[in-house]
Amino acid sequence: MIKENTTSKYLLYAIGEIILVVIGILIALQVNNWKEERKARTLEIVLLENLKKDLTLDTLDINFNIKYHSTFINEEKKLLNFLTSDLDYPATVIDYNAALTTPLIIVLHESTFANLQNNDIGILTNNSLRNDISRFYDFFSTAIKKIENDLPAYETYNVKLPYFLKYCKLDPNAPEMILSNPDSKDYYNPEFKKKAIVLHKFDEAKQDDAFKIILNESIFFRQVTIDFYINMITRINELTNEIDKALVVLK
Repeated sequence: MIKENTTSKYLLYAIGEIILVVIGILIALQVNNWKEERKARTLEIVLLENLKKDLTLDTLDINFNIKYHSTFINEEKKLLNFLTSDLDYPATVIDYNAALTTPLIIVLHESTFANLQNNDIGILTNNSLRNDISRFYDFFSTAIKKIENDLPAYETYNVKLPYFLKYCKLDPNAPEMILSNPDSKDYYNPEFKKKAIVLHKFDEAKQDDAFKIILNESIFFRQVTIDFYINMITRINELTNEIDKALVVLK
């Protein structure tokens, strides 16, 4: 083309080649970006599905604790009502083992959230959902573990025990108290049993104001725990619905 003095045609040809190369590179980059985006969305779907499974498992443990906290508080209230009454003997049957209570713990499934943090939680494309997930684990999950596992003030078993030792005795004829987890492979599922105890020093117990105060405080702390658990169940249901909506969009 140069020999034939067709330089302009040569330049146009060269520019055309460059444009084709650039277009090829852009297409390759676009395809690569599409593949990476697809991988990220696939990972996002897996993480959200696993998070939903974790939340479902958490409701099992939460409902287990609500069940027993509710049993405990009912018996504590019956005992306190008797101690503050003019009755010589309880008008209703009181489960003194439940009134003494058994310390409980909460174990939440947080492996998926930890995985999210390790993979950068920004992988979640729904900003509102991302914020709600972070808030649930940063506040609600952390708070209930503090209340149930770490703060002795919320578990008054050790404070109540001396009073029960003073005023109660074992009753070998009463049914044993049984405490067990739901029948699930996700739980250590023993069946705990212990001999029943009964109140036998009625007058002394009724005159002990410190015992009444301790029971009153225990009831208060237990109600706070139950209310927090119920609120968590509500939050989990809301979060699960948000996850379901996000999965519909992603899929």
